[in-house]
Amino acid sequence: MLPSGNRVYKLAEYTVEHKKDGWYFGRSARYGDKEDMKGPYATVSSVTLVIARQLKREITKRDTARVLGP
Repeated sequence: MLPSGNRVYKLAEYTVEHKKDGWYFGRSARYGDKEDMKGPYATVSSVTLVIARQLKREITKRDTARVLGP
């Protein structure tokens, strides 16, 4: 187990877009990738909650791997 210390994680960037039928989001396209937009969500609160849940999963996955080690 690693000693306790600072853990810093660079997280994904997201694009959020409002269209006439609701809110959409996806990871921001980089290096020629295509954005995979998900939605529609009724409110901005709904879409930000979904993004927060995804970020939590990503942090938990990385932190678990770090603590358990190779």
